[in-house]
Amino acid sequence: MGKSKPKTHARLSPYVKGIIFGLFLAGTSLTDIADQVFKEDGSHPCAQSVANTVERCKKEGGVKWDGVMHSSGRGPSRVTTDALDRKIVKLVFRMRGKAKVTVDFVRKKMPSTKKLSRKVIASRLSKAGLQWLRRRRKSLVPVKHKKTRIAFSHWVLSRTMKTLARWVYTDGTSFYLANSETAKENQMRGALGTHVWRMADGSDALYEDVVGPSAYWKAEGTCIRVWGLLIAGVLFVAVLPEGQPMNRWEYVKIIGRYFPRWICQVMGRRAKPILVQDHEKALWTDEARQALIKVGVELLESYPPCSQDLNVIETAWRELRERLAATEPIRMEDRAVFIKRMRSAVGWVNRNRSDYLGNLCVAQKDRARDVLANKGGRTKH
Repeated sequence: MGKSKPKTHARLSPYVKGIIFGLFLAGTSLTDIADQVFKEDGSHPCAQSVANTVERCKKEGGVKWDGVMHSSGRGPSRVTTDALDRKIVKLVFRMRGKAKVTVDFVRKKMPSTKKLSRKVIASRLSKAGLQWLRRRRKSLVPVKHKKTRIAFSHWVLSRTMKTLARWVYTDGTSFYLANSETAKENQMRGALGTHVWRMADGSDALYEDVVGPSAYWKAEGTCIRVWGLLIAGVLFVAVLPEGQPMNRWEYVKIIGRYFPRWICQVMGRRAKPILVQDHEKALWTDEARQALIKVGVELLESYPPCSQDLNVIETAWRELRERLAATEPIRMEDRAVFIKRMRSAVGWVNRNRSDYLGNLCVAQKDRARDVLANKGGRTKH
C-alpha cells in the first residue's frame, strides 16, 4: 500500500477556481476535476477542496465571481474598505477637470492610499465603472451663458406642446471635396473613426490598416457650404454658390427664396413657425429679422448662446454625414456629382430617419431637463 501524498497548504489561484467551476458546469465529476487542476505549488487539490470551491462560486454569483476570497471567508483579506473605495472615487470626480488625476495623484492627495499598489487603486476605479479614456472633444459652455441656458430651460418647461410643435430649426454646415487622390484617401481613412482594434504591444503600429488620416484631412479640398431647415423631422437643404460664404445678404436671400416653400410643404400655408437658430452674427442682423417677418416666421429671441446641443438640426447633420459616409465613392468626385449624391442622401434621411428626427423636434422639454440636470452645462445631445 503506497504512502498518501503529503497535505499542502498552497491555494488555488482565481484562474483555477474558474476552471473548476467551468468543468463542474460541463458535468465533470469532482474527483476528475481534482485530477486535472493544480494548486499554486503544482500539487492537485483534494475532491473536498474542489467541492468547497464549487459551493463558494455558487454563493458568490456563479460565473460572475472573480475567484478572490475576501475577509468574509478564507484567503487574503481585502486591502481597502468600502469607505476608502468611495473616497477614492469621490476624489477622482471632485478633481477631474482641475488636475491630471492619475493613480499617483490619488496616492499623493490621500495619505491613506500610499501603502496601496497602483494596481489596487486602478482596480478600485475600474470596479466603479471608470476607465482611462481619451477626453471628449466638445466645446464647453462659458459660465456667463449657463444662467441664460437655465432660465431658458425653465421657460421651455412652461410652454405647451402645441407651441413647441411650431418650432423649426435652421443651421449650416460644410463638406470638403478631395482635390487629389491622396486627399481622397485621407478622407476615407477619416471616415473610419479615431479608434481601431490594435495589438497591445504596438507591433502593428505602422501597418497601413491601422494608420489614421493626416491631421489636416478635414480642411483639405474644396469647400461646399450648405444651409438647411429642419421641420417636424423633414430636412431641407440649399447649396450656397461656389466660393460664397454665409453673410447677411446670402441669408436674406435663402429666407425669401426657400423658407416659405419648405415650411408650406410640411406645415401648410397657415403655419406660424417659430425659428430656432444659433447666434452667428449674420443670422441676427436687422435685414435678416425683417426678411423673417416678411415671410411670416417668428424668431425665437430667447434662444441662448452656446446652445448647439438644443438645436435639433445638428442631429440631422450627423445623420446626413453618416449616410454620406456609407455611400462614399472610392474615387474623387467633383462638385456637381457630390451635390447630387448629397441630395440623394437627404432624401434617404427624410425617408428612413424622419420619425426619429420628428420625435426629437418635439422633445424640447427633455433637453431642457438635461440642461437643468447639468446646471446649465453642455448636454449629451
